[in-house]
Amino acid sequence: MSTYIASAGRLEPAPAVRARPGGLGHVLVFAALSVGLAAAATLTGNTVPPALVPFVLAFVPTLFALAFAWREGGGAVRRLLRTAVTRPNRRAWYLTLALPLVWAFATVGVAIALGEPTTGLFDGVFPRIMFIVALVLLPAFAEEIAWRGYAVNRLLPSMSPLAAALVLGVPWAVLHLFLQLPGQMNAGLEGWPTLLSLVAYSVVLTWIYVGSGGSVLLTALVHAGFNGVAPLMANLEADRAWIIRAVLAAGVAVAVIAAGWLRRRGESLGDHAIAR
Repeated sequence: MSTYIASAGRLEPAPAVRARPGGLGHVLVFAALSVGLAAAATLTGNTVPPALVPFVLAFVPTLFALAFAWREGGGAVRRLLRTAVTRPNRRAWYLTLALPLVWAFATVGVAIALGEPTTGLFDGVFPRIMFIVALVLLPAFAEEIAWRGYAVNRLLPSMSPLAAALVLGVPWAVLHLFLQLPGQMNAGLEGWPTLLSLVAYSVVLTWIYVGSGGSVLLTALVHAGFNGVAPLMANLEADRAWIIRAVLAAGVAVAVIAAGWLRRRGESLGDHAIAR
């Protein structure tokens, strides 16, 4: 079993480590259960209050991932949870923490260029942004433990990081589409920007996770940042901002792909990747 390390801006296979059971089949079942959960939480009346649905969709897939890891045995649960405190293998990866701010200000800049008024654009940002960051931090860790720490880790032996990001990006995006049903938090917003942005996030977050040597800690902080900078864009016209955000996120993902940072290099990973 091998892992990836960052070398000269590219991903290189690291020395082999002990293999773990599991694989594509388990990941597909995990993804199906997560999407099914989203359907059950949003299509069964008011069984789950709309305000709690985002938290259910963030935390319950983590329980699924932990259950699958427990079935694997051999300390898989311990290794999975340890990714939440695993620091990046190189300090340079901390620079990715700036991505959410760059993305948010780019969204504002494009919106202004398209005619958005600038009066009161950042009114109410503070202290709201501090509250939002705290609110999204734990859900971000939960999602990253499940979707990157568990799922990506178990796809890498059989496919490239890019393929893993795309395979998981689709059900992850579909899961978020349920939040746009009537009565949910994103009701009324267009669906295609959600699909585009979530698949793009999957690519970017998988790049950070794999390149940093399996650091859910860093990946979750970047994920929380993408959610936490929402107040910086809150005073933009909602539909326009929703589209601009998605297109810019896709642009970042395309840049990552074009740079070859998610391309498999070297020999096959063998069994499961990224363990410490």
